Amino acid sequence: MVVGRSHLHLDADPRGILAFLAVVEHGTFRAAAKSLNVPPSTVSRWVADLETCLDTRLLARTTRSVTLTDAGALYHHEVLPAVEALHQAETRVAALRDEPRGHLRLTAPFELGQDLFGKVLTDYAARYPDVRVTLDLIDRQVQLVAEGYDLAVRVGPLEDSTLIAKALENPQPMCVFASQRYLQAHGCPSEPEDLKDHRCLVMSGAKAPSTWGFRRGRKRVTMTVVPHYAVNCFSILAELTRQGLGISRMPQRYGCSLNGVVEILPSFTPPARSVYAVYPSRRHVSPALRAMLTHLDGVVLSPRQHP
Repeated sequence: MVVGRSHLHLDADPRGILAFLAVVEHGTFRAAAKSLNVPPSTVSRWVADLETCLDTRLLARTTRSVTLTDAGALYHHEVLPAVEALHQAETRVAALRDEPRGHLRLTAPFELGQDLFGKVLTDYAARYPDVRVTLDLIDRQVQLVAEGYDLAVRVGPLEDSTLIAKALENPQPMCVFASQRYLQAHGCPSEPEDLKDHRCLVMSGAKAPSTWGFRRGRKRVTMTVVPHYAVNCFSILAELTRQGLGISRMPQRYGCSLNGVVEILPSFTPPARSVYAVYPSRRHVSPALRAMLTHLDGVVLSPRQHP
């Protein structure tokens, strides 16, 4: 073995060293070959090459047994602890590789992120204290790779991309709600086209905030409504609905717990949209990200509680 200032060079073939140790441990070349999953002739060649490299005989071979020479006993005594140390180092590195640690950057829409990550991050932090987490609640769709995020939570349908998407929760539909007070004063629409005669409360900030989707039979149709109020917060939208200011379209969990508020046009409710965890690639998924995906898996958002 030659040690330089910038590199380490081992003259002996590591395969020969491992073959030699296996022969000593198992007592025969055949048993050593079986443990290494190679032919006996290969073990014999590796050991012979090692002896040639060291220019000394390590094993005394007979038809019935294999014994250590004095040089072989000395070499075994010196080499065995070093190889065991290498195995321990590999085990420790593997454990380090598999243990979540480092920095994880997450992003989600503001209100969805509030509902989703409160409990998730509490549980995650308790289990993986060596992971630093940055969560940015942003209503725009971020560019994961360009902006340096490991994972984004998004509501479907998703645009075509090379990103990997994993559904997180049982989908909840976007439903239309109105307070009983509003319906008593303005009447109840019986089909989507009737909305043009009502005050509509819409969620702003979307690509088409005044376009609501409905289902008519098996077809999905859209209806353009005139915003009476436009806000970018479902909680405020829910409160405006409860106060009787108009008709809103919200995730079911926002409207179902509002006192004095009922769902309208239920037979036209479009298919539910799933919530997804989106990340750049299946390859090289860090242990921290894998653990976060496990924590998010199966999370079901609870109904919103309103006064």
